[in-house]
Amino acid sequence: MKKSTIIVLTLITISSLVYAEVGPADEDYDEWQTTRDKLIRMKKEMDRFMKDIVSTYPNDDKNLSVSGIESDMKVDVSETEKDIVVRADLPGIDKDKINVSLESNKTLKISAEREVMKKEILPGVIRQERSQSRFQRVLELPSEATGEGINAKYKDGVLEIVMPKKEKVKKEAVKVKVL
Repeated sequence: MKKSTIIVLTLITISSLVYAEVGPADEDYDEWQTTRDKLIRMKKEMDRFMKDIVSTYPNDDKNLSVSGIESDMKVDVSETEKDIVVRADLPGIDKDKINVSLESNKTLKISAEREVMKKEILPGVIRQERSQSRFQRVLELPSEATGEGINAKYKDGVLEIVMPKKEKVKKEAVKVKVL
C-alpha cells in the first residue's frame, strides 16, 4: 500500500510540474489555477495520511537503527581523565527492557524495547491500542574503555553509563646506539 501511494503521489507531482513548465493559455488560466489548488490540497491530505500510516506501525526487526523514538533519543558523551560517561534519554521505558553492551572496548550499543497500551472507553465505544517498538543506538566512544567496572544507572528516564578508560601503556624511550 505504501509503494502504491508513493507512486501515485510521484505521478501527480510529475504531471503538475510538466503542466507548470508548459503553462496554460490565458483562457485556461482559471481552470488551471483551480486544478492546481485541488492538487495542492490533495498533496497536503496525502502527506497527513502517510504521516499517520508511518506513525501507526512499529519498526520491523530489519530496520532498528534510525526511525521512531531512536531518532528522538538524545545522547550525551563526555570524558574525564579516568572515565567515559554516556547519558541517554529513554523516557517511558522499563528498566528491564534496556540492554547495554560494550564491543571491542570502543563501541557502545544501547538497545531497548517500548510497549505502549492505550485504552479508551466511551459510551458505546471501546477502543484499545497497543504498540511496540524496538530500537538500538550504536556509539563510537572517544577512547577505549575497559570491560570491567562499568556502571549503569537508570533514573527518571535517563540512562547513565560510566565506563573506566583503558589505561594507556606508557612506553619508555629506548636509546639506540648508532654504529
